[in-house]
Amino acid sequence: MRDAKSYGGAVKMCDYCKDIPLVERIQSPKHYEQIVESIFELVDKKGFLVVEGTCPLGCHQVNQMWVDDIIYHIVKCPRCNQEFTCVVNTYRGGGCFKKGR
Repeated sequence: MRDAKSYGGAVKMCDYCKDIPLVERIQSPKHYEQIVESIFELVDKKGFLVVEGTCPLGCHQVNQMWVDDIIYHIVKCPRCNQEFTCVVNTYRGGGCFKKGR
C-alpha cells in the first residue's frame, strides 16, 4: 500500500492503523468500556494522539454516573494522521468507533 495521502479530502489509512477494529454499534456500557480500553492501548502502545473529547480519556464516569449524555473521543494515527472517533449516547444507548469524525 502507498503512503497515506489525501484524495478528495479523505485521508487513506496507513499500514499502521488499517487493522484497527472499528465498531458499528456499541451494544452496552460494558462494550463501551472495552472500546475505551482498546483506545487506551492505541495511545499507550502505538502512540496515537488524543485530539479532543468530552472529558479526559477514561474519565467518563464520576461516582458511577456518566459525565454527559453524549461522550466522545477523537484519536489520531501518529503516522498518517487518520482520525478515529468513539462516540456513545449514554441516555438512549448506542454509539460507534469509526474512521473519521
